[in-house]
Amino acid sequence: LYGDPAYALSYGVISAYKARPGQLLDPILQEVNATMSSLRISVEHSFGKTMMLWSFNGFKGDLKVGLSPVAAYFVVAVLFSNIHSCLYGNQTSLQLNCPPPSLHDYL
Repeated sequence: LYGDPAYALSYGVISAYKARPGQLLDPILQEVNATMSSLRISVEHSFGKTMMLWSFNGFKGDLKVGLSPVAAYFVVAVLFSNIHSCLYGNQTSLQLNCPPPSLHDYL
């Protein structure tokens, strides 16, 4: 996963490449940083929509890893959010002037 630079690096999470002290960052890595950052914004919008539509996933007190199927709840919420986007559109499709697929094509 590509995370916000504010988050610490951990297993499975990376953030932007940084130049070594006294050196410039390679232009290819600069391009990777720019591309990944722009995609991260789109993912954050999608995550925000999922949490807005299916707020149950945000109740930290009610969801407990190991006791609740947290990942399954989230996967289902993303599926339903994508269905919602097929039916009603979303911010990303409007911004990019690219309509979402039909529900039939998506499913």
